[in-house]
Amino acid sequence: MNFSDEQFRELEEQLKVTDKSKDQLRSKILHNAYKKNKRNLKHYGWVAIACMLFIITSPFYSSTMASIAGKILPISITPSFSDGQHNPDLTSQLFELVEKEGYTVNFVGITPSPYTIEVSLILKDSTLKQAIDDLEPKLTNYLFENGYDKYDLKVSKATEAPQEYPGDETSGLYDKVREIVKEVFASYGYDEEADYELAGLEQSWFSNRVTIDMPDHIQESTEIIADIEKEIKSQNLDVKDIEVNTFNFEHRRQDNRWAYLSSDIYDAMAGKSTYQLTGLSYKVRKGHSYVSIKTDLDNPPSEEIIQEIKLAIQGYLALPETQEQIKNDNYTIQLLLKNEKSFVKITN
Repeated sequence: MNFSDEQFRELEEQLKVTDKSKDQLRSKILHNAYKKNKRNLKHYGWVAIACMLFIITSPFYSSTMASIAGKILPISITPSFSDGQHNPDLTSQLFELVEKEGYTVNFVGITPSPYTIEVSLILKDSTLKQAIDDLEPKLTNYLFENGYDKYDLKVSKATEAPQEYPGDETSGLYDKVREIVKEVFASYGYDEEADYELAGLEQSWFSNRVTIDMPDHIQESTEIIADIEKEIKSQNLDVKDIEVNTFNFEHRRQDNRWAYLSSDIYDAMAGKSTYQLTGLSYKVRKGHSYVSIKTDLDNPPSEEIIQEIKLAIQGYLALPETQEQIKNDNYTIQLLLKNEKSFVKITN
């Protein structure tokens, strides 16, 4: 994208102005939260991790200087997975950056609107102020180099180190039930289905109920449930009842695929003032995947920006690893103005 001298002078003037704090409620759910000791990633859905309560926060707002880089850098959409490996996203990159500086990280998380990056630290030998003074320049420089110019950065201190509960009864019971369910499904030849989270656990004061998601194409469902019940009894697990819910396996697989695909596209433009993203939604209906990326734009951006968005998305969709995920799915991807009107639409 080209800029006139006048545009650069205007941006240069903006460097002298500090962004004002926005008085908005912070979401209590961190999207894409990254922890060092995180559990293995599930193969579906959005992963949301609850914020720790009672943390001391210190807001820091990005310099508008980064907007220059944000508008010059091309959009680069990175697949979540390549060659069977999970590619590091922004939260994992920031996590590693902070760790290399010698800090113990509790979590790094992102909330989408307003786009907020939070780094929670477990501090031992330094104060929060010292950590902020040390880390903020390094974090903002990293974000600047990667084109982020519209974000709120918060470095916070956890009031206490997270505790692990290896003997927790609920967790232990669920893990045992989950393993039983996986082994029984696999014993009937449903290895792929067994890789999905098919078991759940509902608790009450008096009893525990296991819920089983049963793919509707499985003909041996009665036998599978009977074997699961038998194994639960043989291990003398505290389970009173099993509830079975059927679902369409192909629909869920497609839904899972587009959770990652839509997130890849959204993440590449989030936190950058050129695109002003505010939210993402996706759904699968009658075998067709619909992705809607919402923006805060009142009017469509320039044709140059629209073409840049289209080329970036089309390039991402054409990647071998993306094609492997998409399979034969039909899809429609849209970017929406503030009034919900589409200004970019890509469909096959």
